[in-house]
Amino acid sequence: MPLTTMEEDMKWKETRQSNGERTCNGHPCRRSFGTNRMDACAVAVSTALSLVAFGICVLVYLRTSELQSRVLNLEKQRDPELSGWIALEQVEPILLSRLDQMLEEKLASRLPKTRETREAPHSCLCPP
Repeated sequence: MPLTTMEEDMKWKETRQSNGERTCNGHPCRRSFGTNRMDACAVAVSTALSLVAFGICVLVYLRTSELQSRVLNLEKQRDPELSGWIALEQVEPILLSRLDQMLEEKLASRLPKTRETREAPHSCLCPP
């Protein structure tokens, strides 16, 4: 019959007490001073690294927002005549016609070429 976890814990405590052992020796609060100092150093180092990473994130965010504001200012200062030079409705047909032309050229270069026979006299030994 298997023992439950609680029954196993009770049995373990009874065997320790019967052997005369203390049950508080392994308690985390009773560790030596050196290990607590190492834990404190590890916490301090990890906190410092976290703060450095947070600082880098803030710096990157500020630089990005500065660049975005500069781009917006440049777009506002741009000459409105140049931005309205070609309307959006005019660009699409130009692009589509150029795209069609490029596709036709590409297909023409890839398709096999057919040769037409020449009208030559039968006495000519020229290649066809």
